[in-house]
Amino acid sequence: MIGGSVAGLMAAKAIAPYFEEVILLEKDTLNDENGLHKGVGQGAHAHVLLPSGLELLKQLLDLPLLDLEAYGVVPADTAGELKWFQFGVWKTRFHSGIDMGWCYRSLFEWRVRQAVLSVGNIRIESPARVTGLLMSSSEHHVAGVCYKIPGRENADITHKLTAELVIDASGRGTHTPRWLEAAGVARVVQDEISVQVAYTTRCFSFPPDVSDTLDWKVLSIYAEPPYDRRGGLIYPIGDNKWMATLVGGSGEVAPMALDGYLDFAQSLPQPDIYKVLKQAIPVGEPCSYQCPGSLWRRYDRMKQWPGHFAVIGDAVCSFNPIYGQGITAALKDVQALRSVLEKPTADLSGSSMVRLQKTIARGKAVPWHMAACPDFIYPETRGKRPPCLGMTNGYLKALMKLAGRDRMVHQRFIEVFTYLKSPLVLLAPSIMAKVLGQKLWG
Repeated sequence: MIGGSVAGLMAAKAIAPYFEEVILLEKDTLNDENGLHKGVGQGAHAHVLLPSGLELLKQLLDLPLLDLEAYGVVPADTAGELKWFQFGVWKTRFHSGIDMGWCYRSLFEWRVRQAVLSVGNIRIESPARVTGLLMSSSEHHVAGVCYKIPGRENADITHKLTAELVIDASGRGTHTPRWLEAAGVARVVQDEISVQVAYTTRCFSFPPDVSDTLDWKVLSIYAEPPYDRRGGLIYPIGDNKWMATLVGGSGEVAPMALDGYLDFAQSLPQPDIYKVLKQAIPVGEPCSYQCPGSLWRRYDRMKQWPGHFAVIGDAVCSFNPIYGQGITAALKDVQALRSVLEKPTADLSGSSMVRLQKTIARGKAVPWHMAACPDFIYPETRGKRPPCLGMTNGYLKALMKLAGRDRMVHQRFIEVFTYLKSPLVLLAPSIMAKVLGQKLWG
């Protein structure tokens, strides 16, 4: 397994019953006290697990009664406990029955790591930097990896590790495209959407006279496209600590210094985050992270693919992080991988592995489209434009306006946004009639 973050850890847990030993090679030196490490640049910032992600986490960890709080996950009803401003309106509030899990990534990844490494046949080598793939003599399949151990004596020595199955879960910075091209397999085509997103995060504690008056558990303010590029998010992470992440697009970056941070919060489309933060007490050090946007490596379109090799998680597709799809999408990849191995006769041939990559790609299509369309409302966004973009965005904008006053419309949007239902439910005649009315009469 290449990569020891959430995707790699969960994949190791999923495949452990089918192999004598599972070894994770992680390039970073891991901290025994928390889950943060250099390779996860967004680790200290806001994360969310969508409902299907929460259920998959329980299934993959074999913990149907998973203690979410112990894993640093705060569940919040997506319409009742989440106060959400998007497309210029506050979405209507009611009990939807659909929870999203707001994560404290430091605790979440650490607890996942402890749970996975408690499995007897799983171990992790850290730091261990994979430098290439070992191809079989016929070059029809991957037979293992080459790696180095940085920071130790003889760090330049290349080690070889043979394996029946190699999985790349190394994230957005994966070297698989270069390795496959160097092995003469094929060149990997990629789709990219450049939006230049910046996160700046600080933690705060709230005095009781502030926290006791809040009518929300999570507060989310999205930028109102195309007029502005600033948004923000606050949610609790335990022990009266709240994580506040301010988001900027297209070169907008919230300062880390407190005065500048609060000024940025005051400039958001709504003042609610600023009103709370100006009464809060800063805790710990601020941090910042910048992401160029969404990137999808199209392994599913390759005519050749080596056997005994798979790529999952952000190493396949990483989304603009403001849409909160990353962890859930990675867990769905792990589910697809496990479905290959749990068959009576597991097939690791090239044809089987390319079918797996196609299955993984089908799971990316809807979240990619849902992220790409609103991103392209901004004229400076660069990349491959989705088909029918203008029509889709016009429909989406009207739908979001309706979600500010129509419970049924908001409920259906939540079900689609959280992967519980197909986007086609938003094209039901009853909803289309309301959208048309919104566009005509407002």
